[in-house]
Amino acid sequence: MTHRITFCLCPGFSLFSIASALDVMRHANRFAASEVYQWTFLSENDQPVADSNGIALAPGYEIANAPTSDRAFIVAGFDASQISQPNLAAWLASHARVGGIIGGISNGAFLLAAAGLLNQHSATTHWEDFESFCLLYPDVRARYQRFVIDRNRISCAGGSATLDLFIELARQDLGNEIALKISRQMLLQEQSIVLPGSMGKPPGRNYSPPVQRALSLIEAGVGQSITVNQLAQSIGISRRDLLRLFHKELNNTPSRILNQRRLDRARSLILNTGLPMTTIAESVGFSSQSHLTSSYHSEFGITPARQRREYRAASHRLPLKSRDFRDW
Repeated sequence: MTHRITFCLCPGFSLFSIASALDVMRHANRFAASEVYQWTFLSENDQPVADSNGIALAPGYEIANAPTSDRAFIVAGFDASQISQPNLAAWLASHARVGGIIGGISNGAFLLAAAGLLNQHSATTHWEDFESFCLLYPDVRARYQRFVIDRNRISCAGGSATLDLFIELARQDLGNEIALKISRQMLLQEQSIVLPGSMGKPPGRNYSPPVQRALSLIEAGVGQSITVNQLAQSIGISRRDLLRLFHKELNNTPSRILNQRRLDRARSLILNTGLPMTTIAESVGFSSQSHLTSSYHSEFGITPARQRREYRAASHRLPLKSRDFRDW
């Protein structure tokens, strides 16, 4: 089966995001020994589009003659809320009306949301513009995570999150074995992921591939409900083996690490944005503001509201955007 992917390019898009997606699909074709992925580009006026470095990509088709696509992504960079791409938006809307999968890469979610294509769906965007996204599009369930797959809508924060997303799509399309081969080919399995709160891990020691994969899924799914059984099934090992590996390599459990990641991301939003606590709680996967408050106090010894007040008082100003989000 061939999967046809279309990238709708906006001026100033990130070339790294495009290259990440293409490299994953190229390796997938190689390991599957067939052309399981095909891709092409579209642009608003059927003309080459320059990325943020001034490098231009040419569209493969005119919008009016674009072939059907299994998945279509709009790719945008900074200031996406100021970009108007009515022809691409109309093409994506028509694609969605017939049940096609559409998505946004980096700040592409802004254009989808502006066209009403993300209403009542979960979505994410680049962390630097996350607050603006929440405020501009309250009908979208914003999630502060690397990528989100919600039914026939897909979004990711761009950068290395695009790698994570397309490896996950390759896993869904082709299975765990090929997804792990792609990860190893791209040297992703050699990374040392250091998590706050993890103990007993000598610096510089790498995690095993199943644990790496589980950590990637945890990172991607912070705003969603994830069970240990689902993690184990996605990786292709038993629940018992997954728990054993986490205890051996991290001296921790998947559930505890997921909760730590949620709290870390909540703290970033609490300190670096003016978002309401209810919005923050929902965007990082807590069931309510009170659930966030009790978990936050248990972990950090202070309530979210008090920490925000003390931080504002110390800095003498309210930050409008995140300045340092170490997760992403």
